[in-house]
Amino acid sequence: EHQREAAAVLAEAFHAFGNRVAVHGFYSQGRSAVRFVRVKRFADPLDGRAHARLGALTAGAYTRLGAAIRHGSAVLESDGAGSRRLLIVLSDGFAYDQGYQGRYGEADARRALAEARRRGIGCLCLSVGATTDLVALRRVFGTAAHAAVRRSDDLGRMIGPLVRDALASAELQRRRTWRIERRAA
Repeated sequence: EHQREAAAVLAEAFHAFGNRVAVHGFYSQGRSAVRFVRVKRFADPLDGRAHARLGALTAGAYTRLGAAIRHGSAVLESDGAGSRRLLIVLSDGFAYDQGYQGRYGEADARRALAEARRRGIGCLCLSVGATTDLVALRRVFGTAAHAAVRRSDDLGRMIGPLVRDALASAELQRRRTWRIERRAA
């Protein structure tokens, strides 16, 4: 419930500022059953139908976080044209699935985030309404911008600096990767 409410608040806020917005959900049940659920594509209006689809999402199954981050990054690269792209992940902060838990799941999520930032995609991870502590979030999200938020009402005062940090980190990583690739060529 908290993630759905936060997703609606964020989508409306970003849309109101003239940004292109897409919203997706995800869940998994093992390596071969990772599902990415379209709520709103970039080209779709943010209307009652999009809000109804968002409201219909229910928590369930598992969280193969790395796969969801990679798929979200691919959507941003293919449909989210523009130099400033931001992937916001709303999650309890636990990378967990069958055979995908503990250090393995955490490392895969961190790697997926690092891959996205190297391609210039800002990554912001929010744990809304969950009791996840910051140490656990750091283990999963590494150096990506992340925060634990008690209620979606708290997003307004926190989101600006988090977005700036996420986009700045992505730009720094993208430039670093470009320089390394240029030297190797």
